[in-house]
Amino acid sequence: MGQGTYWMIRSLKHLWQMSALRQAFALTLVFLGVLLTTGLLANVSIRANLNQTIDNELLDKFDQIKTDLSRGATYQSIAGSYQSESEHFSVDEFISFKSDAGKIYGYPIPDLYGETGFINLAPYYFHEDEEDEESGEHAESETSWQAYVGRVPGGTLVVGASLRARNQLLNTLPYAFLFSGGVMMLITLGGGLWFGWRAQRRLSKITHALDQIAAGDLTTRIAPQDCKDDLDILSVKLDDTTRRLATTLQQVRDLSVNIAHDLKTPLTRLRAQLEQTQEQNLRGVSDAEGVAAALKKTDELLEVFDALLRISRIQSGERKKQFQPLKLDTLANEVAEIYQAVIEETGRSFALEIKEAATINADRVLLIQAFANLIENALRHTPQDAKVTLFVSGNTMGLRDNGPGIPEEFYPRVLEPMFRMEKSRSTPGAGLGLALVKAIADLHQAELILSAPSSGSGLSIKFVLANEQTGAN
Repeated sequence: MGQGTYWMIRSLKHLWQMSALRQAFALTLVFLGVLLTTGLLANVSIRANLNQTIDNELLDKFDQIKTDLSRGATYQSIAGSYQSESEHFSVDEFISFKSDAGKIYGYPIPDLYGETGFINLAPYYFHEDEEDEESGEHAESETSWQAYVGRVPGGTLVVGASLRARNQLLNTLPYAFLFSGGVMMLITLGGGLWFGWRAQRRLSKITHALDQIAAGDLTTRIAPQDCKDDLDILSVKLDDTTRRLATTLQQVRDLSVNIAHDLKTPLTRLRAQLEQTQEQNLRGVSDAEGVAAALKKTDELLEVFDALLRISRIQSGERKKQFQPLKLDTLANEVAEIYQAVIEETGRSFALEIKEAATINADRVLLIQAFANLIENALRHTPQDAKVTLFVSGNTMGLRDNGPGIPEEFYPRVLEPMFRMEKSRSTPGAGLGLALVKAIADLHQAELILSAPSSGSGLSIKFVLANEQTGAN
């Protein structure tokens, strides 16, 4: 096999693998099949209609002649109105009459006068002239004439009509169908291949983008400015997925950096503590305080990893099975009952605001955990004279304080695991509180909104929960 043949076969194989082009070709074949079937049915229908029309004309002619004869008209006078009295035969029609006495008027047709009804006559019944006989114009088909035989007053009447025009039309129909069908098939195939090529070009663009994404290029974008069809919607979805994947990977990188940054120091201190305890043991001196300090540092590290595991389990979506209808005012009262005393013991004031509460589908335990984290975060970063407010309005529940707040540019970052602003690194914690809150909000398909309160200072964090059902407080 030559190189050119190999590439040609490979190119044809590649074309055949293009689903859009295959569908265009398949639809063209289906259209061709429908066209052929329609042509065959039309041919049968036209043939039947033409035969019925000829039969009706023969019957009308027969009835008219029969009526005229019953009114006293002679055969000679009737024959003269159709053709010459001498031949009583033309290239398109004929009539023939055999009287009860045996006399025949018109063109004699043996063996027909004893029949009744419609009869198909072969071409050899009539010989117009030698030129026509040599050219075979009278023999276009096996039944070139249609006749009707019946009794009339005084004898038997035969009326006939040539099938030449009918046969010519029927012989022309297949060629007309083939020509028009061929033209329509070419137009359909060309249009189908053009539309298929357009769709395939867009699919190939999506495939190329997926290859780039698989290679690690998460900046690839293919969505058009205006969505016109499902492929454009698919492109938008692909871009959204790529954007989220890039965000997730960046968060993983940041998490790795933050873990290395925040856990390296306590691990180093833990190692130093263990080395010191080991030296004390080698000298035979018990260092119970050193062991207790090491255990405390170990517990702190385990709490960090437990928090990370909790976030991971929440993000898996398994807790959705435990969702139940829950009124937000009931939840707010329960949170207030648990944490109001804790907040006020620190010197801070607490307020509960409920305007109108919705009923939502939620995991009660997780939502309480989320607001516990928010309250703990507020206690850690606000002064002792601060005010903490738990509020509910419709399907929104949140917590706000009048502390120092967070710069707006850090709102998205503080929700990432292990992210801590520099001023917060000296305070206890590992930067997982708000990340856990974000995971719980995502599980409930809630929008988590960080903003400054209307007073201008502090921080407000709102849960805008989905699946709202109106309910009065």
